[in-house]
Amino acid sequence: MKALLRRLVREPLVHFLAAGGLIYLGHALWGAHDEADSHRIVVDRAALLQYLEYQAKAFEPGTFSRQFDAMSPAQRQQLIDQYVREEVLYREARALGLERGDNVMRLRLVQKMGFLLESSADDRPTTAELQQYLDAHAALYAVAPSWTFTHVFIDPGMRGAARAERDARRILGELNARHAGFNDAPRYTDRFAFLQNYVERTPDYIASQFGAQFMQALQGLPVNALRWQGPLHSEQGWHLVLLIAHTPGRLPTVAEIRDRLVDDLRRDRAAQRQEQAVQALIRQYHVELFDLQGKRG
Repeated sequence: MKALLRRLVREPLVHFLAAGGLIYLGHALWGAHDEADSHRIVVDRAALLQYLEYQAKAFEPGTFSRQFDAMSPAQRQQLIDQYVREEVLYREARALGLERGDNVMRLRLVQKMGFLLESSADDRPTTAELQQYLDAHAALYAVAPSWTFTHVFIDPGMRGAARAERDARRILGELNARHAGFNDAPRYTDRFAFLQNYVERTPDYIASQFGAQFMQALQGLPVNALRWQGPLHSEQGWHLVLLIAHTPGRLPTVAEIRDRLVDDLRRDRAAQRQEQAVQALIRQYHVELFDLQGKRG
């Protein structure tokens, strides 16, 4: 008899039947209770705070706790009503199986899980960490060089190619002889398709209107607010330039862009935490690969 019992204990089929019996018994004892619980909604502080976090897509318990405490009774009741309404609709939709095969619902759940995995750690970068981040991403924060100038345009289309260059040199001498200033350019210029005055404009902006050749020539000019220079050739024709100012490109200090650096560094760290958490979850799953013929790879 004991030998028979030992064989039965080792038999997998017996284990399966025993487990099935326990599941059936559990359903009989607690099934009705579970069904009743499915129509029971518990609304407490923790649930409402979590609801506020998901609405804002930001997991900052301290912030939302203070926001919740500052609510008036009417505002809290409105929050409770909204939470209950969404919870009821969510449960009824799941009961009908509406989430199955719904790619939009799938995407929303993936996004929510992603927000959850970002972690709500109180991330306050130090000045040293911000400087290190700024140095590592200098290209994103660099301030481009700029030029401030006015110009007199000599149009070859109107004057002819050979005459236009001669006229440009003649007008250059005239401008300097008369000590023409920044505001005198319209008296001498031909009609130009773009601007007359360029104030603190970057190389990309200037090249977009004059061409790369003009921009390269402009970079070689010294700043001189009292003397016209040129002629400089562009895609449109000839230009006489009064270069008022040039500001070299530079990397701003941490103090100048601290708020922007803090936001960017926190965002990057949150993304890194999320990716690490996702990879940790993926490692808990067994992934089977199939080729295009449906065979396991």
